Amino acid sequence: MTLFSDPAVGIADPYLRRAFALAERGRGTTSPNPLVGCVVVRDGEIVGEGFHERAGGPHAEVVALDEAGERARGGDLYVTLEPCNHFGRTPPCVDRLLADGVSSVTIGMRDPDTNVSGGGAEALEAAGVQVRFAEDPRPFEVQNEGWLTRIRLGRPFVRVKVALTLDGRPALAARRRSRITGAGGRRITMLLRSRTTAVCVGVSTVQIDDPELTVRDADEQPQGRSPQRIVLARTCVPDTRMKVVCDSGGSTLVISDAVPESALADVERAGVRVLRYAYAEGLAGALRAVATDGVNDVLVESGPSLFSALWRGRLIDELVLVTAGGMSGNAAPPLFLGQADAEGADLAPVFYAVETGLADGDAVTVWRPRV
Repeated sequence: MTLFSDPAVGIADPYLRRAFALAERGRGTTSPNPLVGCVVVRDGEIVGEGFHERAGGPHAEVVALDEAGERARGGDLYVTLEPCNHFGRTPPCVDRLLADGVSSVTIGMRDPDTNVSGGGAEALEAAGVQVRFAEDPRPFEVQNEGWLTRIRLGRPFVRVKVALTLDGRPALAARRRSRITGAGGRRITMLLRSRTTAVCVGVSTVQIDDPELTVRDADEQPQGRSPQRIVLARTCVPDTRMKVVCDSGGSTLVISDAVPESALADVERAGVRVLRYAYAEGLAGALRAVATDGVNDVLVESGPSLFSALWRGRLIDELVLVTAGGMSGNAAPPLFLGQADAEGADLAPVFYAVETGLADGDAVTVWRPRV
């Protein structure tokens, strides 16, 4: 997910590029399913288009074919992901493509799921439909990196956002709520929340900052869709007076099995869903529990403890740093609590910058792991 550039710029085919843009409309709502967009073309004109909006709902191909109607027969279909050839919550898309009589299908990327990989394309070809794949599947793989991470690694794609001062501190004082960035940083935060399936914080952040974790406008009013809200904890149960526990928006507490059920009674009565993981598995186990719950990607708004655990565990897939133009001073805590990434006296960078931009006076830098 890019913040300052067009991710579809590298897609040469205009119809696949349109399908890519359509798929983006489902961002944040399709988990555990992938993002998929589709267009149907007849005689050089788009006659139907659609995207997958949410799990259990119609697939992008079905939406596009419904819009195209009889004009789909003999037409060309463009779809970002290989059409499914198995029964899930909905019938196989391949059957619908064949029934509607499309003559060709152009696919952005193959489906890597071992249950269906290759099956859709092969079934179409066996029925006489011409099948083509995009020359470069990378844009479509990046678009679905959350879904791909979950099915390949058994955990969600982890995007971490941190606000920092010029001297690299995430707060003005330890264990005290601080506002670091201005309107630009806030806008980036709301944009990231609006595009993610779930937003996660550690229980310490809940206790110190009491965040709402919703998408709001400049006047603090709800705006559009807010992500699922997840609190990550090991043994500490959040206070029931905190907003993510007591308000009507609902949230999920992911907590280890070292905590007895009786200690969770109050938060469960308040309407909080509870997911458990093995204490010995640590943060990796907590993220696996989130993935098992059907979440493809998470935005982690972390304090130093959670950030440090994610960094040490090599669990960060993307890091968004929002830097404000002031110093916090010696009383402020460091962001990272641990040993340096170093080779002798030299820093050994494990991340590289992939994007940078400005947001109303704040600087935004996006980082990815080198491996």
